[in-house]
Amino acid sequence: MKTYLFGLLILMSVLVQKSFAQSASDSLYTPRKEKPQKKKSKNSPWVFAGNVSFQIKPLLINASPLLGYKFTDNLVAGLGPTYIYNNEGLVSPAVTSKPSSSKPGPMHVYGGRVFVARRLYKPLFLQAETEALNYPYYDDREDKKRDWVVNPLAGISLNMNMGGKSFFQITVLYNFTYNNNAFNKQLYNSPWIFRLGAGLGGKTK
Repeated sequence: MKTYLFGLLILMSVLVQKSFAQSASDSLYTPRKEKPQKKKSKNSPWVFAGNVSFQIKPLLINASPLLGYKFTDNLVAGLGPTYIYNNEGLVSPAVTSKPSSSKPGPMHVYGGRVFVARRLYKPLFLQAETEALNYPYYDDREDKKRDWVVNPLAGISLNMNMGGKSFFQITVLYNFTYNNNAFNKQLYNSPWIFRLGAGLGGKTK
């Protein structure tokens, strides 16, 4: 009997020790809480950019801010106003190719453009746009007037990432109606248009 009691006491002692050991272990062990994953912020599909082009002879400055929308990472479309300064003077009577000798002075041209660009390969985009410009000229009576010219343009643009959402852009476009209007020949010395620009824009999903 004493042997059974002694054995029972030993068993109880072992169980108690295990229980205390488990309790101590539980008190020392703090389960690692998993950090909740931060939800990825949705990037805005809107793109803000601006293009500038220069020409020496005649002196020409072309500035055009743009607002675009990224439908996908490969397709963006948008629009923007355009302002052009030309120091050679107004278009001559009957809108000929020569500037008016009696009415020299700078030419201020304004208008706008809409564009669509499709990615060809990584930073290279195929771009098409329509440019509408309002320009001053003199009629046969030497009266100053204004008129519109609409030019379809197409070419390529190279968008180089500058870190984050910012990018630098080089654009080369061809004016398909360059020879159809004397204003185009006075404003540009070539049907090829070169632009430099920069922008800021987010990615779509």
